[in-house]
Amino acid sequence: MGIVAVGRFDGVHLGHQFLLAEARKLAEEEGLPLIAYTFPSRGEALLPLVAKRALLLRLCDRVIVQDWEAVRGFSPEEFVRGELLGRLRAKGVVLGPNHRFGRDAAGDVGLLVELGKRFGFRVQVVSPLELGGELVSSRRIRRLVREGRVREAGALLGRPPTVFGEPVRGAGLARELGFPTVNLALWPGLVRPRSGVYLAWAHWPGGEAGGLFYLGARPTFPELPPSAELHLLRPPSPQGTFEVALFDFLRPDMRFAGKEELVRQLARDVEKAKAFFEAASPPAPILVNPKEAG
Repeated sequence: MGIVAVGRFDGVHLGHQFLLAEARKLAEEEGLPLIAYTFPSRGEALLPLVAKRALLLRLCDRVIVQDWEAVRGFSPEEFVRGELLGRLRAKGVVLGPNHRFGRDAAGDVGLLVELGKRFGFRVQVVSPLELGGELVSSRRIRRLVREGRVREAGALLGRPPTVFGEPVRGAGLARELGFPTVNLALWPGLVRPRSGVYLAWAHWPGGEAGGLFYLGARPTFPELPPSAELHLLRPPSPQGTFEVALFDFLRPDMRFAGKEELVRQLARDVEKAKAFFEAASPPAPILVNPKEAG
């Protein structure tokens, strides 16, 4: 039994946080736990499901992740009776005004209010949050990340957008150039930021540090495959998952005349990173605990 907040919650952005804060007020008023009822993301996501769940658990007492295929054939009333009332025993449901539910998205907020009156549960509709004259939405944030506008995306998320990856063996070029990196195999299914160089903060099991994140085709060395890699301002211990928070876009992927020109540019990039992280506060990790070795 509880108050149920319903949504995909991709990114768990400021708009989602606002809705869940309103749901928490209702839960406290009723003396009930707050339950987030969500689904895996469809298409490219801002967060992997495990990270979304971790963030939701900071805001809710329970998180239910439902397989979309298991309920997509339900009529709106079947969804309410089977899931909200039968499975969750909801005494209240909190959602945004544009939420649709049931087979072919036939149910809307108006119908849910009617069903709430019939079956005896409260429905609270939370107006979307606006920032910068636009709604805070997952779609808007995904677009910003694809365009490399990660600082703007972070302002809507309430934290920098994040990529996740596992360390893999690289070509050794970065070490040869004097700027060793950790090469990453990025987790699939997430929105890819624009190719280029970013100011980034990385967490990994046993440590954390600021530095530079590169994603691109390495156009100066066309014989090499594309890469995702980190140059950190202090030596890492490359083990386990890396969680990389992207603070700002520094420059696009570029082709240089040769190694010497690239090395000069990398030195300038590193100086900018050092200056930035002297003043910037590290973000809190989502999944990785940097105080414990994996």
